[in-house]
Amino acid sequence: MVMLLHLMCFPMKQRGEGWIDHAGWVFDGLQLLALNVILWSFNRLLMKPRLRLLINTGLIIWIVSAAFDVMDEIVRQPLWVGYYIEDVTQLVGMLSVTLGVFYIVRYLNDKYANASIDSFRDELTSLPNRRYFMTTLRELTDDALFVFLIDIDFFKKINDSFGHDRGDDVLRGFGKMLSSFYDDNILACRIGGEEFAVIVNTTDIIAAQQIAGQLLSCTRTLVIADNIRFTVSIGACLKKEQESVKEVLKRADVALYQAKSGGRNRVQWAGTNSKKPA
Repeated sequence: MVMLLHLMCFPMKQRGEGWIDHAGWVFDGLQLLALNVILWSFNRLLMKPRLRLLINTGLIIWIVSAAFDVMDEIVRQPLWVGYYIEDVTQLVGMLSVTLGVFYIVRYLNDKYANASIDSFRDELTSLPNRRYFMTTLRELTDDALFVFLIDIDFFKKINDSFGHDRGDDVLRGFGKMLSSFYDDNILACRIGGEEFAVIVNTTDIIAAQQIAGQLLSCTRTLVIADNIRFTVSIGACLKKEQESVKEVLKRADVALYQAKSGGRNRVQWAGTNSKKPA
């Protein structure tokens, strides 16, 4: 359309006026072709229309500018066309494309960040999941800290008696309670089914005992819909410096088994035969 208007409104250049004697129009034509190919290719991407709007608009304006460039080699345009239309449209088009690319990059970055967060988050309880728990433990290999493995007592009975929806409510409620303990030194995760884990980044046995006792007492007072009450068993273990993740989890798991076989609703510390005061 731009080229047709040029041919209708402006006289053709004659030999010696420029376009026959040099190949500037060829490069301008290649630019025009490239911009059209980019616009066509870009609109084939699976992307929300609002994300394409700025880049589409910018490319179209830029294409108009490129068309003016090509025709400037073929017809005699007034100077004001080159100054106020050709250059201005090119600048506006470039700025619009730049802004569009910025917003798309920001959108993709947000989507990537959300996907990364979701990959480490348990969907039901919104707690960090097993992957995050294992990753954190591996990163803390050089540190001494406490690990609690927690299992909801008789969870199958809750599901059988009240239904799986209420079972999910129990998991959500317990997860919410665990999240209230979160601080810079305490991380609670759901690692599967009715199993949870807590990392307590301290070597103070008294502080760890107090936290374990609070977990037990808070669970005992927790009431879920339909007046559901439950307890938990905890296997607690002091992770030694340089101890592997596999080793510490094995010791904590043995302690958890001992807590459940010893009557449940209690804390069992790895390496001891009796429970600490709760």
